[in-house]
Amino acid sequence: MIDSVSLLPFEKFHLEPLTRWLATPAVARWYPQPNENLEWAAQPPPGGSQAIIAKGTHELGYVRWQRVDRETLDSLGLQEIPSNAVGIDIDILIGEEAHLHKGMGTTALQLLVDQLRGKGDVPQAGLSPEPDNAAAIRSYEKVGFRFRREYQVAGHTYSLMTLDLP
Repeated sequence: MIDSVSLLPFEKFHLEPLTRWLATPAVARWYPQPNENLEWAAQPPPGGSQAIIAKGTHELGYVRWQRVDRETLDSLGLQEIPSNAVGIDIDILIGEEAHLHKGMGTTALQLLVDQLRGKGDVPQAGLSPEPDNAAAIRSYEKVGFRFRREYQVAGHTYSLMTLDLP
């Protein structure tokens, strides 16, 4: 685990670095609709949470997650996912290119999983990376997420990865 990686509370002023991060080539490739992500960050829906990933005092990334209701899961054809599961919507985003591929996203994801596990009422966490996002998938597997299957939303294919949180 990388020393001094932490999850900090997201504040409104974090919209500025998030805007910048979403425009970097390494991030924009996976998040082609930055305005939707910024709108979510500015006003998370009920059950939605977010954090800034930091190493020491240097803020370098973002993560968001949300409890997923039964109706949404069923509408996506994900009947096998238990109610009250948490979806890590935007996955993990490392926006500072100098910090890519150094394990910080993996460490941040592990911190989030530990936090969710500590709540005691989250049966499962899920991620939906694009199938060709090999670096993200490797990172998620290091934390314990496992591939379940692929599914489609509006003609776009995603890999469903889950982690049971006993």
